Amino acid sequence: MRLSTSVRPWAVGVAMATGAAYALAWAWAIGLQSYNVWGALLVLPAVIGVNAVLVWRAAVREPSPWFGRLLAFAFVAKMVGILVRYYVAYVVYDGATDAERYNLAAAFQYRSWRGGSITWDFATTRGTQYMELITTAVYTVIGPTTLAAFFVYGSFAFWGVYLLYRAFRVALPDGDHRRYALLVFLLPSMLYWPSSIGKESWLMLFVGATALGAAKFFNGQRGALLLLGAGAFGTALIRPHIAVLLFAALLLAQLFRPASTKVTGVLSKAAGVLVMGVAAWVLATQSAELLGTDDLNWEAVTQSLEMAGGRTTQGGSEFTPVPVDSPVALPAAAATVLFRPLPWEANNAQMLVQSLEGLFLLVLTLRSWPRLRRLPGLLRRNAYVVFALVYTTSFIVAFSGFANFGILARQRVLMLPFFLVLLALPKPRSVDDSDIDEREEVLSIGGGATRR
Repeated sequence: MRLSTSVRPWAVGVAMATGAAYALAWAWAIGLQSYNVWGALLVLPAVIGVNAVLVWRAAVREPSPWFGRLLAFAFVAKMVGILVRYYVAYVVYDGATDAERYNLAAAFQYRSWRGGSITWDFATTRGTQYMELITTAVYTVIGPTTLAAFFVYGSFAFWGVYLLYRAFRVALPDGDHRRYALLVFLLPSMLYWPSSIGKESWLMLFVGATALGAAKFFNGQRGALLLLGAGAFGTALIRPHIAVLLFAALLLAQLFRPASTKVTGVLSKAAGVLVMGVAAWVLATQSAELLGTDDLNWEAVTQSLEMAGGRTTQGGSEFTPVPVDSPVALPAAAATVLFRPLPWEANNAQMLVQSLEGLFLLVLTLRSWPRLRRLPGLLRRNAYVVFALVYTTSFIVAFSGFANFGILARQRVLMLPFFLVLLALPKPRSVDDSDIDEREEVLSIGGGATRR
């Protein structure tokens, strides 16, 4: 009670100061600014309030006391990242971004949607057009305020990252949760790139749903298929090839997932392979449609990615890529996709920050060698680790032809959380690793996380 009494005057003072600042900002915006600004002042308290409640609920359910503090700090950092992303998009680049395209389309359509005339053609609409329609749906609720919409989309990405963290906890209960949380929530690229009106913010939410669905599926928990279905729908809507990479990785993980010798264990694994196989086939069919080919094979995907990579050679951040045309090229391609640009390759402040992050990840990867040494044993026992490794590798192969550091950095945020899984594997123990592997293999259940 004493603590509550002593804190109350301080809290009241902060509330009063915040209210006064908000009133001054409102008076300034309503008289001098467009709805983009004063509308954001109407919408942002609600957006931040909803997120604050969700942060509180997520912190309460987490058994680790440090996580609540980290999640609150990460949310504040994400809000800062959104503001920086907005500043770069509309001040530095004067609106010459993909976000402005979605903004203009939504601002044109939202009034008709509010009047009940909603157009949403699943048959002919593709990824970019779907982003316009999704943004229109957002504007129908909040009005045409780009600033507030950045916070809405940034919130999508934030909770996608939370789902990725939950997936890690479910799949690897003995993993380094603190390290993974710090990396996945606070890496600059995770705070900055998926923080605007755009595909990456939307996709991060559904990549997170897919990851948590996979973790639950491999551990036999309820809700897995619902999450996987939502993840497949959300990713395929915008980028079907990302959905294909995810579910192809899931299929391989299920194929290599250990099964008990009991009939029920064998049937469970076979059923899982069937489910994942059907999902991958459906998504591959949709991707083939998008690529304009009758059959989705590696040649068609390669041609499409080469065309996309060719379009990335424009702009001020182009470089010579290292496409994977043979297994020998994979290490160089992995170093490029994961760690470049290097500091001496940066030609602006944005690239410099990205290069420092890449250097940090390179050093962290080298220092994580004792953890990575356990990877072969974990691959035999933990299907989620297989899923993370296969998806990371296939993403590197698919995007190795991209020739623009800015575009590559923006794309790889959809892969980084899975690469970070490998850097947060369980810490090595003092006893011999081969003895650990043998003991854990005996104790493993259903290919999921080891239980002791």
